Formats: sequence, structure tokens, C-alpha cells
Amino acid sequence: MTPDPLAVLTGDLVGSSRLGGASLDAAMAVLGEAAGAAAGWAGDGAPARFTRFRGDGWQCLAPSPALALRMMLFLRARLRARGAEFDTRIAAGIGRGTLPATGDLSAGAGPAFETSGHGLDSLGRAARLGMDWPDGPAAPAVLAALVALCDEVSRRWTPRQARIFAARLVPDAPPQAEIGAEFGISQQMVAKHLRSGGDWALRRALAALEGGTGDDE
Repeated sequence: MTPDPLAVLTGDLVGSSRLGGASLDAAMAVLGEAAGAAAGWAGDGAPARFTRFRGDGWQCLAPSPALALRMMLFLRARLRARGAEFDTRIAAGIGRGTLPATGDLSAGAGPAFETSGHGLDSLGRAARLGMDWPDGPAAPAVLAALVALCDEVSRRWTPRQARIFAARLVPDAPPQAEIGAEFGISQQMVAKHLRSGGDWALRRALAALEGGTGDDE
């Protein structure tokens, strides 16, 4: 068992039967690339771990428990940026676990893996994001409500908004003007997309789990 808690994310693609093989593979590639990008957030040199299983299912590790919700939103943003038809359900389980030496997370064991898998199976019909964090910074009912609100806000993102949020959700994200330059739009247009996508509320929600105020630009 790991001495420190793991944050295991288990997910599956929404409406995978309608996507077709090529789109399904492309969506998985996007998630894998996003998981690889997020692996460096903690700055500890930990390798990216992403495993596809059951055709439309996948599993990865968040850099830390505190960054689990941010990573869930980041994965959704990167996927939605590909098109409005793409989305994924995600359940985070936080706790101790055993990581397989092979890197294949489907062979992982322990409470974090069990909680994450059970959480995905237990998501209600309306929910697409969920989290179980025993002894976390918020009471279970408060955490569930926080994640549900983030779920509802972020599922309304358009692909264009999702591209902006994918850049915005990176820890220590660049200023809005730099994000705009990356996408060939003005800072004012970036700010408009962020306002329309619920940026201020999402920043407050993330700050509740990560610490801080959520009052950055």
C-alpha cells in the first residue's frame, strides 16, 4: 500500500455507442494526452498513468487528492474541446492503494481503486462527476454538492469555451492575454468565454479543496 493517499479517477465515455471506432479511439487519445499533461502538475516527476479498459472505460491518477477535482474538469475540458458530442463520466476515489509495477492501473488494488470504481457504478442518471474523499477537507454531503455544481456548470461548456478552460485550469495558468494569443483571440474575448462558462464559481470551488481564495485573474 502507498504511504500517502492516491487519487484514482475512473471513467467511461458518454454515448460511446454513437461515436464509432475512430472517434472512440480519438477520444481516448485525448484523455491519455490530458492525463499525461496533468501528471506534471505536482512537480514531483511522477510518471503519467493512464489505462484504457472495457472499450470505453479508462482509469488514471490525479497528481494529488487536492488536485483531483481540477483534473476532472481539465479532462472534461480537453475532451469537450474536440466537439460537443464528447463527454465522459468520472468518479474520483481517494485513499490508499497498491500501484502495479507494470503501470496497468486495471491491476491496481486497495481502497482508492475500489472506491473510484464503485463510485462510477453508483453515479445517478443525472450525474457525470463524483468524488469520495474520506477525511477530506469537506464533509461528504458538502463535497458531493460541490462536485455536483461543478458538474452542472462545466457540462454546459461549448467546445470553444472548453478550449479556454483547458488552458485556464492548468495550475499557475498564464494570464488571459496569453491564453488569447494562443488561440488568436483578444483578452476581452477570453474573459467573455470564462464568464459565460462559470469561471468565478469554479475557481471558488477548487479553492475550497486546494486552499487559497480563488480570487486570481
